[in-house]
Formats: sequence, structure tokens, C-alpha cells
Amino acid sequence: MKLTIISDKGSPMMVVTKVARKGDSLEVTGQMMGAWPSKMYITPKEFWTCVLIAFSPGVILYLLAYPFILIKSLFKGKEIKK
Repeated sequence: MKLTIISDKGSPMMVVTKVARKGDSLEVTGQMMGAWPSKMYITPKEFWTCVLIAFSPGVILYLLAYPFILIKSLFKGKEIKK
């Protein structure tokens, strides 16, 4: 499974292929801009920021709206706009 983060032009900026614990940090493995393999680390101090971002009002509202976005895209017969 992979997560592709795209730019406003639709080109892949980052592809996350793995998130795993490494010591006291989270190791995020992927490719930057389709060319550079990279390993990035989220420290315990920064992890709290990730949690706050994940539970921000915008993300929660998107999560609640997602079933309707998915149904709308199925009726239009198109891929979900990223």
C-alpha cells in the first residue's frame, strides 16, 4: 500500500511506502518527487504535532464528508479528485 501526495498540478510530490517505528521515532520511507528515495523521521516531540494535525477540524470534516464524496464520484464514474 502506498500514499501518493500530489501537487496542485497533479504531479506526484511524495510517495510514502512505509511508516514504521524505529527506536523512539517513526520512520517514513518513500520517494520525493518520484526520483529520490528517502527516509524521514518523526521524533516523539513532533509526533504530537502530527496528532493535532490529524484531528484538526478540517481533517475531521473531510472524514465525515468522505462517504458522500466517494458516492458522488461513483455516480459521476470518475476517479476521486485528489
